[in-house]
Amino acid sequence: MPQDCKQCGHPLDVLRHPLRRLRWTRHWWRGLASFVSHPLRVCTNCGTIYTSDGQLVAAGAAETDAEIRMRGFRHDMAALRDGFATLVLAGEISAIWTLMSSTPYDISVTIIAVTVGGLALIPCSYFARKVAGAKKELRRLKTARLKGEIKE
Repeated sequence: MPQDCKQCGHPLDVLRHPLRRLRWTRHWWRGLASFVSHPLRVCTNCGTIYTSDGQLVAAGAAETDAEIRMRGFRHDMAALRDGFATLVLAGEISAIWTLMSSTPYDISVTIIAVTVGGLALIPCSYFARKVAGAKKELRRLKTARLKGEIKE
């Protein structure tokens, strides 16, 4: 059983959640077969997959640890962005509601709704930039992994 990756020399790990990690690759069936046979081994640095007896399955097929962490970061930032966008939308809807309603409202209610919605744009745009940056970084990491350009 190999202990180190032949591509980069990084120690191998057991491939956890093989169907999820190999989804949208042509090696997903190997992940499915690993449920009933021996588990696959993966290099978490370069994404190379080996069988339990040391044969190379695919170079750069599985996501690396850096990609998994970046995907989680992007997911968290997108959730924060969406939360503040909901607050912006709620402020706009309540301002329109108070202006177009047939019942009279105090103008301060409309001003407060517009202010809250407008102030929520600041963190919403901040987290939107973070999401866009994480998306670019994920794309860069994936192309580097697929081309075999991952450095130690």
